[in-house]
Amino acid sequence: MILSCEDDIAAPHNSSDFIGFDTVKAWDITTYAAFTEPKPLFFDSTGKQVNLIEFAKSVGVNTLRLRILNGNPSFPHASITQLLSLAKEAHRNKLAIWLDFHYSDVWADPGNQTVPKQWENLALPALISEVQSYTQTIVKQFTDQGTEPSIVQIGNEITPGMMWPLGKFNGTKDEASRVSSLFNAGANGARKTAPNAKIMLHIAGNANTLWWVADNYLTAGMNFDLWGISYYGNWHGCDAKSFMQTCENISNKNQKPFIIAETAYPSTLNWQDQTNNVFGLTNQLCSGFEASPEGQQSWLEFTWREAMKHKNFRGMGYWEPAWITKNGWSGAKEALGKICVFLISNTKHSRQHIFIGDKAITEVSTR
Repeated sequence: MILSCEDDIAAPHNSSDFIGFDTVKAWDITTYAAFTEPKPLFFDSTGKQVNLIEFAKSVGVNTLRLRILNGNPSFPHASITQLLSLAKEAHRNKLAIWLDFHYSDVWADPGNQTVPKQWENLALPALISEVQSYTQTIVKQFTDQGTEPSIVQIGNEITPGMMWPLGKFNGTKDEASRVSSLFNAGANGARKTAPNAKIMLHIAGNANTLWWVADNYLTAGMNFDLWGISYYGNWHGCDAKSFMQTCENISNKNQKPFIIAETAYPSTLNWQDQTNNVFGLTNQLCSGFEASPEGQQSWLEFTWREAMKHKNFRGMGYWEPAWITKNGWSGAKEALGKICVFLISNTKHSRQHIFIGDKAITEVSTR
C-alpha cells in the first residue's frame, strides 16, 4: 500500500529543499501526528517493530497528506506544531508534503463546512483577506523549515462550498462566485510562499454531482492545478471503471490532471476498539470484495488499475491507513479502524495500542 502493480518508485523533482512526485502515492496519517508521547507502536508482518514513516516509504508511499484545522485542534486533529514536526521527519525520509486546509475549527466535508469561529462575523471582503493571510502564514511555516509542500489543497470536499454561510453553494452563479473568491484567496496565499506547490481543488460526490459542480466552479473562475476527487465505494458507487472515466472527463474540461485524494476499504467488519465504526454492515461492501485484508488489497489494486487507464491520472491517497482511536475520545467522526491497513491489537502489557502490519497489505508492490 499504496498502490500499483509496478516495481519502480517515481523519481522526485527536487529544487533546493522541495520534494514532489509526478505520481502521488499518499497516506494521510494526521491522527498519528496528533498523538502525544508515547505514540502507538507499529509492527510489520514479521512482528518487527517499525518506524511508521520509514515503513510507509518502504512500501512505496512517497507523500504524506496533513489535515489542517483552524482554532485549537484537539485529537484526532493535530496542531500546527505537531504537523511541522511530522513534516520534518517526512522530509528526512524524502517524502513529499501535501497540506489539506479545512478552513474550519471542525471536520469539513460535504455535510459540514462551518466557518472558523474567529471569522464567523466577517463580511465577504474581510473573509477573503483573512483566508489569504492565514493560508500564507501557515504555508510559510512549512516552507521556512525546509519542508515546502508539493500540494496545497484549498478546502476539503468543497462540493457544497466552503466556510458557510457566506461560502455555501447550492447551485447559483452568485454562490459559485463567492466560493471561487474564497478558494482563489487561499490559492494566492499558498503560492506566495510555496511557488513550487500544486494547488488542488478537492470535491466529492457521485458522477452527476461531480460533473455539475465542476462546471459551476470552472465557470466561476477557480484557479488550480489539480483535481482532487474522493472515491469510496460505499458512498460513490462500486463501479470504479465508470467513476474513473468520470474523473477523466472532468479533468479534460480544463486539461488539469486528477488525483484520487481519498479512498479506503475495510479489512474487517469486526469491532476492534471501544468506539463505533463507519463500516460495519455487509451492505456497505462492494460485490466481490470481502471485508478482509485480501479484500482490502484487491479493492485498492482494482481501483488503482482502473485509474491508471487514464492519461490524466496522477495518483491516489489512502485516508488514515494508521487510524487509531484514543481512550476517552468522543466526536462527530466514528472510528475508522477497520479501514486501517494494520490490524489492531490492544494488550495488557503496554499502555499503547499495538498495530500489527498485515502481510497482504504491506507487501503490495508499488510504483
